[in-house]
Amino acid sequence: MDEPIGEPSLQERALAGFAARDREYARDCWAWLCDLVVTVDEATQQRLRWPAEKEYLHDLIDVLSSDERKIAIPKSRRMMVTWAAAAWCTHRARYFPNNAIFWQSQNEQKPAYVLDQRCAFIEDNLLEPIFRRSFKPIRTSGGIIGRITYQETGSYLWAVPQGGGVFRSFTPSVIVIDEADFQEEGHDSVAAAIPMAEKATKLVLISSSNGPRGVLAGIAKECGYIRHRSSVPSRETGGKA
Repeated sequence: MDEPIGEPSLQERALAGFAARDREYARDCWAWLCDLVVTVDEATQQRLRWPAEKEYLHDLIDVLSSDERKIAIPKSRRMMVTWAAAAWCTHRARYFPNNAIFWQSQNEQKPAYVLDQRCAFIEDNLLEPIFRRSFKPIRTSGGIIGRITYQETGSYLWAVPQGGGVFRSFTPSVIVIDEADFQEEGHDSVAAAIPMAEKATKLVLISSSNGPRGVLAGIAKECGYIRHRSSVPSRETGGKA
């Protein structure tokens, strides 16, 4: 049946609805995650929807999306902190223009694994294909994706090895130092990143425990944080466990 003259076509209405949702997802990373993002259970290789019921992930995304420029995240290996941080970085690169996002770990292959198996996986497996965005991948010598550039925004994610020198020739928008307490040059990396975070760079330190010493362990000790609590504070209880 022909559309009435002057009325938008069915296709035009569908595209308008898509554009409205995409604008909303740009504003709300958590909604994008819950509606579209898939993760993988590494034990079973089963693909699962984003775990919207995990309140600590919502809190973490809120903190990462805030104006705070220096963020330290102690984690246990059972938590999905790396998934959340990688998803947030992917969201930022795909929606915000001209962002230089660096993910650093002990060597190039470890952060490249995050870009390949987290960031690129998320983009390539969004539940509604119409929302998927094209990107240009650059692979490492090991054959996995070590750099992702979004053509629409010009923003990129780059896997880099440890050391403070890797940042000095660039103006990073975001620096994620992953497993900071396991990096022999972790202190050098943080020392190089702090002056950038004093200006405009968002610096995110993540690590599981490597004993009582380390960059993140020192920060946690100064804050009076010793270990993960067995229960996570609930939003409904106003932050009380």
